[in-house]
Amino acid sequence: MKYYTFILLASLCCCEQRISNKKENNITDKEIAISVAEEKWKEVYGKSAVNKQKPFVAEKKNDSIWIVHGNFPKPPVIGGVAYAEVNVKTKKVIKYTHGE
Repeated sequence: MKYYTFILLASLCCCEQRISNKKENNITDKEIAISVAEEKWKEVYGKSAVNKQKPFVAEKKNDSIWIVHGNFPKPPVIGGVAYAEVNVKTKKVIKYTHGE
């Protein structure tokens, strides 16, 4: 009886670890693209300027490249929004700019 209890507890512990690992690995390419672009924009343009453009929009260009851009703040202001092209496989920004 002791052995059955031990085996049951060991099985439950293993299953719990697999479930928690799956949650961590469920980050989508879209989320990766947005976070990589946001990090680069904050480095270049400053945190306050970038945060005003949330929520960010990400669109898939091809298998590995995503286009990410910001939104105009409310009320609309003169100027542009941040733009980036991100390779989600290498997690690098290929191109970035800010419109005027």
